[in-house]
Amino acid sequence: MSHRLGLAAMLASSLLIALSSGTARADSDDYSRCDIPLSDWKPRAAVEAALEAKGWTVLSIRSDDGCYKVKVLTDTGEKRRIKLNPQTLEPVDETD
Repeated sequence: MSHRLGLAAMLASSLLIALSSGTARADSDDYSRCDIPLSDWKPRAAVEAALEAKGWTVLSIRSDDGCYKVKVLTDTGEKRRIKLNPQTLEPVDETD
């Protein structure tokens, strides 16, 4: 009986270690998160101007995970969702 308890404890601790290390790895590998202080963000007007300079129509701008998240209509009529670094306005993640 004590052998089973020891095995169960070992499995539980192994699972806990695996889960906690997976969480740490997910945080460090999360390239879509922007860690820019709010004081260093470019204003929404700059975001809109940069996207309109590409010939895109801005449908919406909001913040998400510390990034700007925008919905645009491209010059070819394609709808896109893009996450932008709020300091550089470079794309961090792009989905259709």
